[in-house]
Amino acid sequence: FFFFFFRTGIPMLLAAILPLSALVATQLVPAAVASDAAAGAAVFELKCAACHGGGSNLISPGRDLKAKSLEANGYATEEALATLVAVGKGQMPSYGPKSPPFARLTEEQISDVSAYVLSQAAAGWPSGR
Repeated sequence: FFFFFFRTGIPMLLAAILPLSALVATQLVPAAVASDAAAGAAVFELKCAACHGGGSNLISPGRDLKAKSLEANGYATEEALATLVAVGKGQMPSYGPKSPPFARLTEEQISDVSAYVLSQAAAGWPSGR
């Protein structure tokens, strides 16, 4: 069996296929865990809209969720916005793992609401919510 295996070139075939299978697997994973802005809309309504309806900020008007403000304040990426949602800042409460259980959001919910905010900011908050 071993003589046949090595003599037929199967090891070379496996050497060519295995890296490709890893490449395909890594390309599939991001699609499976991609943020869902539509799901983020529901999270936004539940946890954020009272202070941030329509992208505004009722507590600190200069720190709204409009694209220009997000950029100026360093929150124009999903990662930066997700960190802000998770840890909070100033009068904005945290919703991450250190939050009280009733306020806590999952990592997926935080990612989704961050994607929703960025999509609304890019579109100029057309929903008004």
